[in-house]
Amino acid sequence: MMTLLNGKENTSLRFLAFDNIATDERKKLIDLGFVPGEELKILRDMKSGFITVLLKGGKIALDSNSASKILVKEV
Repeated sequence: MMTLLNGKENTSLRFLAFDNIATDERKKLIDLGFVPGEELKILRDMKSGFITVLLKGGKIALDSNSASKILVKEV
């Protein structure tokens, strides 16, 4: 298990859980599609200041704070 920040570009991952995240932030991420078991792919790493992922056919940009609270594993 690792955080989204530890993933590499063009890597397929499976979302597992959130780690120490505020309720309002958790709700926003769930609304975006972060539900346990969902697959995602890292499109761009933090070089731009954000990590961009492909989730349920849509691109989502997350800051490092949010990405550090998303637990994933490689598929």
